[in-house]
Amino acid sequence: MRNLLPILSAILIILFVSSCTTTRTFSTAEGSYDGIEVFTAKTPEKNFKEIKYIEVQGGWFSGPKGLLSKLLQRAKDAGADGLVNVQYNTLHVGSTISGTAVKFEESN
Repeated sequence: MRNLLPILSAILIILFVSSCTTTRTFSTAEGSYDGIEVFTAKTPEKNFKEIKYIEVQGGWFSGPKGLLSKLLQRAKDAGADGLVNVQYNTLHVGSTISGTAVKFEESN
């Protein structure tokens, strides 16, 4: 049993140091999703009125696409037709996606 202790310790250290890492990507291509225009880095060239800031949180296994879908639904529910400054962030305990829901003003 004493001979196994150094081996088990070494295995635990190796597992801890080489723990899994995950890379998740979020497409920053602006576009229209379900009738909502999404802007990540640019601001729209149209005039708009801000409705509200929306943030969606998810657990470790929540991916960007699922969170974006929830964000789009909440923007629709708020009466928005656009989202500006959309950002996807990962945290130690999960992920968040956020943006400002906007209503575009009619052009004269």
